[in-house]
Amino acid sequence: MTSENRPISAHHEWGKLREVIIGRGEDLAMPGFSEAVSFIYDPQFIEAMKRHGGRQASEIEPQRTAKVIAQIDNLAEVLAARGVIMHRSRRLAPAEREYLDSVQRGAMPLYARDPMLVVGDHVIETVLKVPMRAKERFAVRPIIRERLAGSGARYLAMPPASPTFGEDNLYLEGGDVLLNGYDVYVGNSGRGSNPAGIAWLQATLGPKYRVHEVKLTGDWEHLDCVLALVRPGLGVICREGFVEGLPESIRDWDYVEVSLEEAKRLAANCLVLDEHSVIIDQQHHRVGQELAKRGVEVIEIPYDAVATWGGAFRCSHHPLWRESVLD
Repeated sequence: MTSENRPISAHHEWGKLREVIIGRGEDLAMPGFSEAVSFIYDPQFIEAMKRHGGRQASEIEPQRTAKVIAQIDNLAEVLAARGVIMHRSRRLAPAEREYLDSVQRGAMPLYARDPMLVVGDHVIETVLKVPMRAKERFAVRPIIRERLAGSGARYLAMPPASPTFGEDNLYLEGGDVLLNGYDVYVGNSGRGSNPAGIAWLQATLGPKYRVHEVKLTGDWEHLDCVLALVRPGLGVICREGFVEGLPESIRDWDYVEVSLEEAKRLAANCLVLDEHSVIIDQQHHRVGQELAKRGVEVIEIPYDAVATWGGAFRCSHHPLWRESVLD
């Protein structure tokens, strides 16, 4: 099947992964401090952010950064070996790398999940709450534009945030959004997606979809830090991450329980290949064992260095095409 007639489509978290965008680590730059989002960052890092913000990570932490690049490149190779059609996020042009530097310097192109959103046949450019991350859309946009012809997808972008990055903007981040057919779950911890962005998504998708706000504690960037939907009826969860529990449609599923300490190391952030197989970080072998007991093929690869930047396997990829159908 050529790119001209491949669909862009994703209905569930567990549909067979056929085509994907994977982030990259070459252009990592240390986050600068910004009053607009100072609440997101641990106070112990603020002085370092003021000192090193905008500098290439490879200059400050060469060994760690080399490990990050090697691990995400290995993930791409593992997926390609499984027959997944692979796209890597594009390198940013100099002007793109400097976008909104007046608000916050830095770059984090590892995580293709957040600046876009595929729901059904909708392809949405999202709005991220951390100013330096606004430039990530430029890394995925050329891939989307090349793939649109003949895909049947509808492409749209959210209204961009004001440079003040206040709460009066719409925010919607891919890591907050989990798919279960016409039920779409969107996390809200105060650090990413907000109620206005969630309402915008409901209005955009229309009445067939039920968009559920899932309230999280302020410890988490996104919903996929504390929840994974592996197949119908099976998930991975850190229950301490939720303020009011789960939506009724997934409340009674069988869950592999993840401790608070494990979740902070992103044990719930796995990559679902299909209903029968997942990729997890080898440091979370216990979680893999629990999934294996439930008949899941578990592929363990190292990802600890990537995870230190705040995201793991689900964050690093965004499906363009999952083979799944709506009821």
